[in-house]
Amino acid sequence: MTRSHNIWYGFPRLFSHILGNCQTLQQPCYRKGMVTKMQIIRKERPIEIQEETEILVVGGGPAGIGACVSAARQGKKTLLLEKRGFLGGNITACYVENCNYFLSGTPFRSQGLYAEIEEKFLEKYGNSNVRSNKASSFDSECLKVYLDEFVQENGVKVLLHSFVNEVIMEGNKIAAVIIQTKQGPLAVKADVVIDTTGDGDVAYGAGVPFELGRERDGLCQPGTVSVRLAGADVDKLTENGDGLGKITKAFREDYRAGKVDLACKRQDIPFGRLTKAGQISYVNYPCAYGLDPTDVGDLTRGEMECRQYIMDIVGYLREHYEEMKDIEITSMAPEIGFRDSRRIQGLHRLTIEEMEQQTHYTDTIAVFPRFYDMLSPDAIMAGDETVRGRGYEGYIYEPVKDDRHFEIPYRSLVPVNVENLLVAGRCISTDHVAESGVRAISLCMMTGQAAGIGASLAIENGIGVAQAPISRLQEILRESGFNIPE
Repeated sequence: MTRSHNIWYGFPRLFSHILGNCQTLQQPCYRKGMVTKMQIIRKERPIEIQEETEILVVGGGPAGIGACVSAARQGKKTLLLEKRGFLGGNITACYVENCNYFLSGTPFRSQGLYAEIEEKFLEKYGNSNVRSNKASSFDSECLKVYLDEFVQENGVKVLLHSFVNEVIMEGNKIAAVIIQTKQGPLAVKADVVIDTTGDGDVAYGAGVPFELGRERDGLCQPGTVSVRLAGADVDKLTENGDGLGKITKAFREDYRAGKVDLACKRQDIPFGRLTKAGQISYVNYPCAYGLDPTDVGDLTRGEMECRQYIMDIVGYLREHYEEMKDIEITSMAPEIGFRDSRRIQGLHRLTIEEMEQQTHYTDTIAVFPRFYDMLSPDAIMAGDETVRGRGYEGYIYEPVKDDRHFEIPYRSLVPVNVENLLVAGRCISTDHVAESGVRAISLCMMTGQAAGIGASLAIENGIGVAQAPISRLQEILRESGFNIPE
């Protein structure tokens, strides 16, 4: 830590609440629709450099876990920043516990760090799920504790409650990122930064071009606030197979037959773990459509809208299913979860056509089963659920078929215009439909793992991340359990 260093900067667009250090412009600055916007100019001020590290990973979800642990295992001083009070991203914050359910009955298995975490977690905490079809689900509350221990045992330093919203550039390199904390803004310097925020927040701050949503209209998939329930009748839900699965099927059929009168447009009710105590670990139903995941107003609307949908679906389940008549809400997910957001412009834009053709790349860093899952951005439920409609003709759900797969090139992790930045997770460089396959949680951890190793190799060789030695990167990934062709 070097507290004697400062970074000076000016911010013409942020933090209008710091009025003591600002002056208000009295002329219109820009127009959005018919609303005249004013600006507040914040005066230059010193920002304390809180930390200096070799590799900085921003975002503690699956991609961030993969990136920071792989970098630390390469012997690099690594710092992980997470905006929440816990790690795990959508698994823990949004209750998405059943990450690799689509691999069941296929020739594919989990790879790399994800496979290691999955195995060691089950060894330590066991399986509390009594449903026959979701045996590999995480207990997201226990996972919070496990990940705390896992990253620290691997030599990663962690700072929670650290929201990154500023990037200081020197030419085409990131000089520092600014985190907002209870102590005010603090700076962190790093040789290489890895953006695993899911929204591409660091890349955005660094000026990396990006796409958001569908190509024609910018619409993203809906946001969801999952709910956790208690009081389910376990005996009735397990006496004749998977009772929750049967409710899911019946609800879908009733909705499409016009028998369900609920405000939420989603027609499916995915359920999570069912425990012996009668807890349903998540109901992934309440969806708010038409949201921009990067807009604070849309985020607010989505949170409030989904909480109303939660009350609706809980009342519906109590009324229509005897085995659910005594359910109670134990918790609502601490924040709305999204399936897609910003996608950076990288050195290679991965397309759905390439994925469908099983295109091979000389710089492949991950091979994954062909699996697509996209909730319709405009809530249209018609169509045949295939990628042919490209997300404009309804929901896309393409399960794993035989040994079909796709590859991800390292270049899709490399932004076009920043020398010391890598991006991993759902916001790598893809088209919108391709992202519906790339966003799989275990694959996000795989791209993060590749980014951590790529960053380490760049530092070792004194080069930019785009020039990282691919053959050595692939060799290390194979040694780590990745299935990458020679």
